[in-house]
Amino acid sequence: MLASLIFTLLLLTSMEVDAKFKSLHCTVLDHDFGELLLCKLKAISRFRNSISVQYKLKQPISKLFIRLEFFKRANGWRPFLYNFTANLCDFLARNNNVIISIGYAYLSPYLAKNYSCPLKVIENELLECKNFELDINNLRNRFPIETGEYALQLTFIAKNKVGLTINGSIEYNNYREH
Repeated sequence: MLASLIFTLLLLTSMEVDAKFKSLHCTVLDHDFGELLLCKLKAISRFRNSISVQYKLKQPISKLFIRLEFFKRANGWRPFLYNFTANLCDFLARNNNVIISIGYAYLSPYLAKNYSCPLKVIENELLECKNFELDINNLRNRFPIETGEYALQLTFIAKNKVGLTINGSIEYNNYREH
């Protein structure tokens, strides 16, 4: 039994996997909150692409909440794994949420700087994530997922108003088509 488990784990870790972003949609719902300057999905090659998002604040924010919703496509989009809201400012101050901590560690190489609350309005300064590429092997080590299409919706809430939503989807396969 142990030998078959080890063989299965070795087989799963040696597979060549393929995952790339399929879509990206950003929507500003409160224009007093800020201005979306860039929301782009860029093709790097046939098998790779990246995401860039730039947002300019119009007013300082001392309490920012983020709602994360994961979905899996199965005869329509179905909720998958996580759906929760967290105080982003509390996280930046105390690093007190495991799931957001994993996501932040994954995103931090692509962020322009380290952010802290309150988020201040500074001329010519943007909140941005540049050229974020999906590293499916890193993601798969933490979240063993099956093949399929997955989506993430991020909703940013300040002063009890939804200011920005970012929707994106990825397609994940345990093999690469040639």
